[in-house]
Amino acid sequence: MQYGETGTRSFEVRNEGLFEFKYAICDITNEEEKQKIKEERKREADERLNGAKEEDDPKGKGKKADPKAAAPAKGAKGGKGEVVPDGTQI
Repeated sequence: MQYGETGTRSFEVRNEGLFEFKYAICDITNEEEKQKIKEERKREADERLNGAKEEDDPKGKGKKADPKAAAPAKGAKGGKGEVVPDGTQI
């Protein structure tokens, strides 16, 4: 191409690796678009973090398990009526 001429070329971004990734293409001088992308990424990261917290606490109560509640009943040694660590009774 000669100086002053314009043209268009295209390219493809392809992920052929083992891990998923996100990308955004924007005009580096467009501050509004860059801010929008940053806010979207932050929102997605917060959602992932909140999802991980919910997996740690499947009932969604946000409380730690009471270690006394999960302990076997006193005097029970494998006999009838024993409370096992998951809280069920045998």
